[in-house]
Amino acid sequence: MELEPGEVLDGLVLDLTEGEGDYGPWYRLKIKDESRGVVRYFAKDEVKRAAAQDAIEVGEQIWVGMDTEEVTLERDDGSTHDYNPTMVSFPGGD
Repeated sequence: MELEPGEVLDGLVLDLTEGEGDYGPWYRLKIKDESRGVVRYFAKDEVKRAAAQDAIEVGEQIWVGMDTEEVTLERDDGSTHDYNPTMVSFPGGD
């Protein structure tokens, strides 16, 4: 599942799968979203960093949202890329 700007996932983490691809590590979460049912989400931005730091726990609540405001990323070669960052929080967590 891909989020659109302003969309959120809010629910229970059912599974977390990780792997290694051509562009480095990847993480896929299975979340029981309160409004969509069970969805599979490939982690981006803050969610990917949280997964890499073992901050995401199976069986815990998670909130994932895509910001509505674009930011510009400048690459090493000077080119730029506009995107909407993805944020994460853990309702009920410490």
